Amino acid sequence: MIQMQNRKSCYCAFCKNTRKVYASKHMSLSGIVGMVLLSYVMTYAIWHQPDIRGLIIMGTLLMVGESATQLRWRQSMVCQHCGFDPVIYVRSPELAGAKIKDFMKTRSERPEYLLKPALNLAPRRVPAENTQPRGENLSLRG
Repeated sequence: MIQMQNRKSCYCAFCKNTRKVYASKHMSLSGIVGMVLLSYVMTYAIWHQPDIRGLIIMGTLLMVGESATQLRWRQSMVCQHCGFDPVIYVRSPELAGAKIKDFMKTRSERPEYLLKPALNLAPRRVPAENTQPRGENLSLRG
């Protein structure tokens, strides 16, 4: 059984639903050691002895592994319920809001989102245009 030790549970800052994200943005030490051992095995399988060209294989494997780890972390940051992306929000809140609007439009059009948990969005209070100013008498007596 594979354990997801590097995933942690958190709440979305926008919709307040729980979700799981990857805690680490970079490869772990065990991942690096695994890539080094894999490069040694590949070098031995290709040239039948340790060779300096194996460093190219090792460098390539480490770059691919680190890129995959960062892509996995980045993908897990986007909320699957509302589309909120905290990384984009830090850079540009307006762009993050536009992405949420696009996601909500897509969510309303696709039937597979009917079974997802409801969003816990706070209601917006928009002042009505025909409101009476406070202090004005609203009684029916005249």
